[in-house]
Amino acid sequence: MDQSECSICDNAFDGVIHRPRTLPCGHGFCTQCIDTCIHRGSKTCPICRENHGASSAIELPVSFLLEDLLHKAAISAAQKGVSDSTHEEGSLAICPKHKGIPLYFHCNSHNIKVCHRCAVIDHPPTACHLISIGEEINQQSQIVTVQRQKHALIDTENDLRMLLQKNINDLTQQKQKKKNLEREIVQINQEVLRNEKTQEQINYSIQECQKKGKSIETIEDNLKAAAIHQDIAKECEMATAEILQSLKWEETMRKELNMKKERYAQVERNGTRRSCKVLTEGERTFILSLSKEVNPPCSAKLIQEVELGLNSSISTVWMDLSALGRTLGRVFISVMGDRAHGRQFIMLALGSNGPTLKGATFAAKNSGYIGLHEYVTETWSRSHEPIITTMRTEHYDAASRGMIFPVGVDTTAFWIMTKNWTNTRYYGYFGSVINGMEVIDRIASDEYDVTDIYISECGIVLSD
Repeated sequence: MDQSECSICDNAFDGVIHRPRTLPCGHGFCTQCIDTCIHRGSKTCPICRENHGASSAIELPVSFLLEDLLHKAAISAAQKGVSDSTHEEGSLAICPKHKGIPLYFHCNSHNIKVCHRCAVIDHPPTACHLISIGEEINQQSQIVTVQRQKHALIDTENDLRMLLQKNINDLTQQKQKKKNLEREIVQINQEVLRNEKTQEQINYSIQECQKKGKSIETIEDNLKAAAIHQDIAKECEMATAEILQSLKWEETMRKELNMKKERYAQVERNGTRRSCKVLTEGERTFILSLSKEVNPPCSAKLIQEVELGLNSSISTVWMDLSALGRTLGRVFISVMGDRAHGRQFIMLALGSNGPTLKGATFAAKNSGYIGLHEYVTETWSRSHEPIITTMRTEHYDAASRGMIFPVGVDTTAFWIMTKNWTNTRYYGYFGSVINGMEVIDRIASDEYDVTDIYISECGIVLSD
C-alpha cells in the first residue's frame, strides 16, 4: 500500500476530507474514514483494534510529518520533468507541436506549458498571461504551503472551541455545587438557632429547679423536695415539648404563607408589558407563557424585568400536551439558546414578543417524526413566519429519539424525532426532549389523531 494513500478507502491523502490523522496506537487514516467508523459505533483502530475513545476525527492529531513528506514529494514531482533557466534545454519537456523545441513557458490563461513558438503564434502576450516554468513551480509551491497553513489554523480554532466549551461546562458545574452548599449552610444555621433557643428554655427550667432545691434544709423538706423535683422535671419536659411543637407549627405556617403568596413575572419589550404567573412545584420554578391579558394583583409578589432565560446558552422549556380536553402529560426540552432556532423556540414558549406556542396544534406525523407547523399570535390567528430574521443552518450526522430540528430556515415549524435514524444529515438541530418522552411516543402512536394534539400550557424552568 502506498504511504500517500489511506489504507481503508485507497484515496490519496489531501488537506481536506482525506487529511491524514494519527491514532494513539500510531496507525494513520484519512479524516473521512475515521469519522465513518465512529458514526458506525466503532472507536477502535481498524488494524490493531486498540481503543482510541474519540467521538470525532477532529479530536485526533493531524499527521503533520506525513503531510510534510507529501508536500515535499509533490514539489519534487513538479520539478522532475522541468528545470529552471539555469538547466540545459535537453532536460526540459519537448513541445509536441514543434518537435525539438523545449517548453520554456506556462500559460496561466489556458493552464498549459508552451514553447517560444507557441507563445508567439497561439499564446501572444497581448492575449495570454505567460510566466517561466520556474515561476510556475514557485507559485504551485506557495499555493500548497498556504493551504497547509489554512488547515492548521482551522484545526487550532476547533481545538480552542472544544477547550472553551469544556471550561464553560466546568464553570456551570462548579456554580451549581456552590449553590447547593449555600443552601445546606442556610438550613444548618436555621437548625442551630432553633436548638439554641430550646436549650435556653431547658437551662432556665434547670436553674429554677436548683433554686427551689437550695431552700430545703430538713429531711422532711428533702423528701418533699424530691417530689417537687419530679413534678418540676415533668413540667420541664412538657414545656420543652410545647416549645418544640410551637416551633414546628410556626415553621409550617411560614411555609404555607410563602406558598400562598402569588408570584408573577413581568417583562417589557417594544413598549408592551406582558405578565404571567410563576409556579413552584417541589424544587422547580415554572414561568408560564407571557400575555398582555394577565394583570398581577397589587398584593402579588412581582419579579421585575426577568430576562427569562434568554441570556443562557442552554435553557429548559416545558409544555403540557393535551388532546380532546384531556391532559396527556408534561414534556421538558433542553434548548440551545445560543442558536437562532433555539432562541426563537424559547421566545415562542415564553410569549415574550407576543406570539406563543400555547394553543398551537400539531399538524403532521410519519414513521419517525411528529411536527408542529405554526404558532398563535396575539390576535389569535395562526402563523409560521420566523420571529428572528437572521437564521443560521448547521448540519449533523447523528440522530436520536427526542431530537428537535426545524423544518426549514425561514419558518418556526419543527419536528420531534420519535425513532432512531442513521446515515442521514439533519439541519439546524437545536434541542432534545430530556423528560416526558413517553408522552411524545404516545402521540406518535395510533391512539390519537395528531391534529387533535395541542399545547395547553408552556413556558420555561426558571434557573436559580
